[in-house]
Amino acid sequence: MRRFLHLMASLVVTAAVAVFSLLPLYWIVLTSLKRPGTEFRLPLRPWPAEVSLESYRTVLGPGFEVQHAIRNSLIVSSAVTVGALLLAGLAAYAIARLRFRYRVQSLALIQLAGMTPPIVVIAPTFVLIRSLGLLSTLPGLILPNIAYSIPLSTWLIASYFANLPFDLEDAAQTDGWPPWQVFFRVMLPLAAPGFFSAGVLVFLGSWGEFMLALTVSMGLPEAQTAPVAIMGFTQAFQLQWAWVSAGIVLSLLPVIALVLLFQRAVVQGLTTGAVRY
Repeated sequence: MRRFLHLMASLVVTAAVAVFSLLPLYWIVLTSLKRPGTEFRLPLRPWPAEVSLESYRTVLGPGFEVQHAIRNSLIVSSAVTVGALLLAGLAAYAIARLRFRYRVQSLALIQLAGMTPPIVVIAPTFVLIRSLGLLSTLPGLILPNIAYSIPLSTWLIASYFANLPFDLEDAAQTDGWPPWQVFFRVMLPLAAPGFFSAGVLVFLGSWGEFMLALTVSMGLPEAQTAPVAIMGFTQAFQLQWAWVSAGIVLSLLPVIALVLLFQRAVVQGLTTGAVRY
């Protein structure tokens, strides 16, 4: 009986969380399928009386071209993911596998830097990007996002490296492999789930990042990512929610595809054992 009650309680909580999480997404999809100007009509319907794709044609048309902003988001998020995983992987390997003084403290300092609120560093970041001449460019978005993504990535990857046996490295070194070959050919494939989980989180974080993108892009279309471009719809067209919802749905499609492809790796990476030192 107790087991049955526990199962029922788990199902109720899971259903409540699913409804709470998916209901806003459902409402956005519903609004995007309404004819512009009818999204405020009462009474509310669970499905529009007339399904219209006019909003999608509008945001993809010459006045909006949200596909260009989505392309910029793909470029920025992909580059940030590769750069962050490379730097975080090297840092995590050094912290988890090498024996040096203050290695645990170095990991704590990296995490402390990651806990800094973005609003605190947005002004100095803007000054630095401007001094480098990277305002209104995609590299101006990529470099800061890489720095922002390193703390969490380092922690996740280090947890995987710390759980791998040291005999693997000893055997590779006995065969005469240099350290870089040990890292790329032995340790990196074994820690792939940790890299996948960190990579997906980095991609999602940089995809949805808004404050830095708005500051660095300076409102120019060639450097706008999807969140900034969608916000521009509201400013230019006085809260046409059908168009805004259509832009949100289109910008979510790559993210949904990414999560569906790598969800198992993400779960495995997040549920790995605690870091051992």
